Amino acid sequence: MAQKPMVESRPETVDNKRVGSSYMPIMYKGLIRAFILLLALAAILPLNATVNFSGLSGAELTQAQELDAKYTQLAQSYSRYYGDAMAFSSHLSAPIARDNLGKFPSLYVGLGIGGSFGRVTAMKSEVDSSLQGNVPSYLVAPNISFNFGMGITRKWDLRFSFFPNVPIALSSDAFGSNTSAEIKFGTYRARMGYHLVEGGFLKPGVTIAGFASYTTGAMSVTQTGQSVTSGSVSLTNVTSKVATNWQYLGIGPEVRVWYDLMFFHPFLGYSLGLQVGQYTTGLNISGDMSVGAYTGTGSIDISERQAARLLSHRLLLGFEISLFLIEIGVEAQVDMVNGLVGGALGTAFRF
Repeated sequence: MAQKPMVESRPETVDNKRVGSSYMPIMYKGLIRAFILLLALAAILPLNATVNFSGLSGAELTQAQELDAKYTQLAQSYSRYYGDAMAFSSHLSAPIARDNLGKFPSLYVGLGIGGSFGRVTAMKSEVDSSLQGNVPSYLVAPNISFNFGMGITRKWDLRFSFFPNVPIALSSDAFGSNTSAEIKFGTYRARMGYHLVEGGFLKPGVTIAGFASYTTGAMSVTQTGQSVTSGSVSLTNVTSKVATNWQYLGIGPEVRVWYDLMFFHPFLGYSLGLQVGQYTTGLNISGDMSVGAYTGTGSIDISERQAARLLSHRLLLGFEISLFLIEIGVEAQVDMVNGLVGGALGTAFRF
């Protein structure tokens, strides 16, 4: 008797999987599966850390592994704080005030730049004091995009922003002496807007919109001539190489309210966003180690990957200046979840 419910429940489970599409739209199910698969792939790679110093064993090896654990925390902090800042900056390159482009075939073509900074203070609080010299003075999170828009009707318009994933050298002043750095990032963002209030001269306008985005990029930092002492372990002539990369899929709604003052157009807005993906960091530390009776040359290699699930509540504030066909926009954004602040400047032809 105890087995009968089990036998009957099996076909019910199978049937639910087969006929579940009758309760949920096929496209909706596909999106959910894609997000779940991305999160699963981001989470399956375990952290890998290796101490490569020949002849190191016993108590000396244990102490070296403790230093390795501290470097591992540094790698994880790089992933988290820089990945979060770059995900936030992906929204910072297309300041918009007068959202209504007008009926087809009205066009909007321009270029925008923006940026934010990772939370260095929070990052240093997570890193062991012996390694805080490896944390840059600033975690610059820039963004650039080419912006295009088209009015479909007076109520609807479509905007698209993109920037190819190309490398850009960063100034060593932001990272300290004996340091070189390079960053590359790509942004692809589509936004469909519906104008609840179309606006006009000396009139307000209100737009609700939805966006979808894909953000990817990487940063590498190389530091030379370092010395590190942690407990009884000493590293000299150290060269450290950090390489972190990220990729996110994002969706979310947005609302903007603006006022048309002919040449000057202030605006306020709010956006709710969900970004999911992964960030990965590799860390290589090479140099001369001294611990106890052991001295030798070698390296510590660390690689780790983390799943990223970012929910943002962003406040938008800015203005736009219209000079006939040319528009110049300025925007500031604040993420109320993690406290990140950023700004954007853009210019465009509108005709």
